[in-house]
Amino acid sequence: MDLPFSVRWKLARQNVLAALRVNGNRRVAVAQDGEGAVVHVDGRRIFVPSPLRWKLYRKGWSARLDRLAREYGVGRHAALGPESVVIDIGANAGEFAHVAVAAGARIYCCEPDPIVRACLARNVDGLPGVSLHDVALWKENAEIDFGLAPERADSSVFVDGDRRISVQGQTLDAFLEAHEIPRVDLIKCDAEGAEPEVLDGLDARAADVAVIALDTGAERRGERTHDPCAERLTAKGFEVVEEKIGTRWMTFGLRR
Repeated sequence: MDLPFSVRWKLARQNVLAALRVNGNRRVAVAQDGEGAVVHVDGRRIFVPSPLRWKLYRKGWSARLDRLAREYGVGRHAALGPESVVIDIGANAGEFAHVAVAAGARIYCCEPDPIVRACLARNVDGLPGVSLHDVALWKENAEIDFGLAPERADSSVFVDGDRRISVQGQTLDAFLEAHEIPRVDLIKCDAEGAEPEVLDGLDARAADVAVIALDTGAERRGERTHDPCAERLTAKGFEVVEEKIGTRWMTFGLRR
């Protein structure tokens, strides 16, 4: 694979650290795979839209899932079990589906970027209780202009650039009704800056949601979305908790 020298050097350094068993580092390899790449770690293949995502797996597959669970409040704000239902908005390559399935939960993975969704489909193939949905959760049911940046995991309405497609936007209310979902234990949302609009689409069914975990980092043209999300969550009857877990800023809506 024709990786930049800096990436090849970092991979080589990573594998030296893994051989020396330094700080839990694992051996990682990356290969081209169609429009994306495949990462090899811990005897597992993970399909990703960009080879640069190899860095997420430096400590191994299990460490990656443990980090996602912490970031999105699993076991701290959301207790998942065999009867649980999860909506994953911005499912990306599908790692969080593995977190949900390990707990026995059913998960609906929503990902409108076609390149990323292809990776998602391969990574969750055969997992029980997982369904994939080509939809962008939004403030209304309408076609929306969507920008593609899969190499940075930044695809969204707000990303700048010439690569744009039309995708189906759907409100959370409509999504829950269309799939006959009576209640939701956790909405995990990484909408790359569109979190306020996602919440605008949750109205009539807000009382049926126990926990909402929103990545409210500076992804809306460099601005965080905590304040508008907190305002909307409070109006819908949620208790708001803001946390920084590692480098990720999170806003939680909790139904007490």
